[in-house]
Amino acid sequence: MRFLRWIQATFDRYAPGAGSYLPWAGGLLLVAAALCAIVAWAGIRNENRATATVTENISTMSAHDGVHYSPRLRFRSATGELVQVLAKEEANEAEFPAGTAVPVLYPANRPEQAVIATTWRIYWVAILLGVFGVVLLDGGLVLRIVLRRRNSLLTI
Repeated sequence: MRFLRWIQATFDRYAPGAGSYLPWAGGLLLVAAALCAIVAWAGIRNENRATATVTENISTMSAHDGVHYSPRLRFRSATGELVQVLAKEEANEAEFPAGTAVPVLYPANRPEQAVIATTWRIYWVAILLGVFGVVLLDGGLVLRIVLRRRNSLLTI
């Protein structure tokens, strides 16, 4: 029973402030997410696009992190030349198995600098900021509704 009273006292102490600030913080995070998405889009809009095939995953041993995998990609550039590159991205597990088709972006006339361009890899900052923004905004609004209902019940 003491634990429930402690939860009630903690809610009474922090909920009004959180209900007034969380929606604003969530809104700011959503604006930051939109700006990050615009910046990411502006950075890739002039890049050449292609669909590459992962031919193999090259494993390298790291002294402190263990094994890392880098996918080798093969695709046709905008000029029609067949290009094979080793992606710069490394992961602790082979994210794309051999034979998988993946989207790639590369600067014009430099297909050897191709990078895997999945939505998550391009927009991960915007996605995370957006998720946290929605959680804070919705949580704050729900908290406000709960406090209003609770206060209206206390005044009756």
